[in-house]
Amino acid sequence: MTSPGKAPGWKSSLHQHWPLYAGVSIFLIVLFVILNDSIRQNHGRLIYMVDDAYIGMAMARNFAQYGVWGTTRYGFSSCSSPPLWTLSLSFIYYLTGAHQVTPLILSLVFALATFLLAYHMLQSYKVPPIATFLTLLAFIFLVPFPALVMIGMEPTMQIFLSMLMVFVAARWVSGESPATSRRDAVSLLALAPLATGVRMEGLFLVIAISIVLLFCRRWVYVLAFSALGYLPWFIYGLISVSKGWYWLPTSVLLKTSPPKVSSVGDMLLSVLFPIHESSRTVLHVPALLLAVLLLFIAASGKGSAFRESRQVMSVILLLVGLAQLELIRPTLLYRYDAYLTTLCILVVALQLPVVVPQWPSFRSWATWTNPRVASIAALVVVFTFPLIMEGGLLTAQITQCTTNIYEQQYQMGLFIRKYYQGGSVALNDIGAVNYLADVHCLDMWGLASLPVARARHEHRYQVDVVENAVAQAQVKIAIIYDVWFTGLVPSNWVRVGTWTIRNNMVCANETVSIYAVDPAEAPHLTQCLRDFSVQLPADVIQQGPYLAYASGGSGP
Repeated sequence: MTSPGKAPGWKSSLHQHWPLYAGVSIFLIVLFVILNDSIRQNHGRLIYMVDDAYIGMAMARNFAQYGVWGTTRYGFSSCSSPPLWTLSLSFIYYLTGAHQVTPLILSLVFALATFLLAYHMLQSYKVPPIATFLTLLAFIFLVPFPALVMIGMEPTMQIFLSMLMVFVAARWVSGESPATSRRDAVSLLALAPLATGVRMEGLFLVIAISIVLLFCRRWVYVLAFSALGYLPWFIYGLISVSKGWYWLPTSVLLKTSPPKVSSVGDMLLSVLFPIHESSRTVLHVPALLLAVLLLFIAASGKGSAFRESRQVMSVILLLVGLAQLELIRPTLLYRYDAYLTTLCILVVALQLPVVVPQWPSFRSWATWTNPRVASIAALVVVFTFPLIMEGGLLTAQITQCTTNIYEQQYQMGLFIRKYYQGGSVALNDIGAVNYLADVHCLDMWGLASLPVARARHEHRYQVDVVENAVAQAQVKIAIIYDVWFTGLVPSNWVRVGTWTIRNNMVCANETVSIYAVDPAEAPHLTQCLRDFSVQLPADVIQQGPYLAYASGGSGP
């Protein structure tokens, strides 16, 4: 029995760790509400927010079941930029079978692990409970974590590994925990290939930490640490080249372009223009980096040395942030910068006890009328406003994003599985189709088809390349975005119909066109589209000759 005067253990734990329990509970409730709404709106199906999720699922299934690292089981394709995620998913598929819910569960596990790790760090640096709770709320609604889980990909895994890596590196460099120093040094070596293997942006962390370690004159360690960081992509490159592909995944290669070096002015523009464009597109990233910088300066004024662990974290994030803005093209779903956003929010919270050692009573009106407090509050609003607007808006749009994928790419997959299973098709969005159907796929955008990737990379992608590729692959039909292929669609292709979705938030274009690549295929394709039209979601706008044929017209 509990002795008199002592609260039961669970009550004591609840009182002590209420920010964690409250934060996790709110996160799970919000995620459940969004997931339930999405499944209801998408006719009882679990749908992810991006077609890329299905690329990873298709590759993981093919590797688990057939030993083929490819979007189809018929050949290798180097298009996976998060190989560690794909391997993890493949291992689970090997053990349990390929289930559509697996990416959601795996992503959720890493999200919860991130909450636990962040809470441990906030507790270690004695961040006040209310600030800890607000930090976890920021993860939920501003990053936002429900969207990262519903993407069904690697962001939560990347955030967890990046956060752990930065924490361990800062603690080791600072020397604030002598008892864990040796363990931290070994752990950092182990984390290097994991952080880079989950996404190539992990190399930014490796380079930033290496720079800090060089200032600490750990020369030999930096060599070992850097080598381990580059190791996953060295191995990946060797395998890819041995299969006749490029060293880098096509998803990375086709997004990069060499800087102009014809003059000093061109070089400066090549460096500054990407930072300007990224800052304009994702305003929350430079805002958070500026907040980290200002708190670094303020903490220095309060006596924090350069090698104090929170200061080390700040330096690492500032270096990573510059590289992120320079080299990574942002997306509306924050998939590529979510790790940086989360770490910046966390480091800002960790600096609070240093910059504001004595928290005033916010219940008092006198506190809010204090000029210093009012100024700080105004700065908080300025720096968080972009994140509130962008992250909050995305949270509200999660269900609609999944509906976009369901009404476009998922329907493409269902159609091809029903009528062209085992056949050859040409696509520019390949994920859902290759996960739902067993087909020979020609990727018109080049991620999973080497001839197209090579032509695009060498800037010679013309209509003759398309004609040769579809002839070699014996393609019967194509489903593509016309706006992506202006001047590239062969004149003998017959457009049989189009599907247009409403309220598009996430698809690259609201309209896909369905073509008979071989004109002799047009009557059969028309009949298939007519039969399938009755099971398309009601909101999909159907247009084209197949509708006239269904109404008694003469057909194409």
